[in-house]
Amino acid sequence: MIRHILFWNYTKKVKDEGKEAEMLRFLQDSVETMNGNIDGLLHAEIGPNVAGGYDLVFYAELRDEESLKAFRDHPLHVAHRERCRDIVTDRLCGDLATTL
Repeated sequence: MIRHILFWNYTKKVKDEGKEAEMLRFLQDSVETMNGNIDGLLHAEIGPNVAGGYDLVFYAELRDEESLKAFRDHPLHVAHRERCRDIVTDRLCGDLATTL
């Protein structure tokens, strides 16, 4: 299994306009479009980063490395990335391979 983890900050515009809560709901809805609809994606979610340092954490579990590669280019994931474009910045990514 692959654990795909991203950290993001909201853009300055989102913060200046006080739209963090609204954008979180928007991003959560966007992530939900992928759950159950991308082969190899076991689960995905996004939420506030309670540890600090970054505003958001995106977490996904994928079946294997091939599933991760397919996920990156899947139309639903590409659409999600496009929706995120003006909302988040400062992306940090990690992929953890585990044996379960």
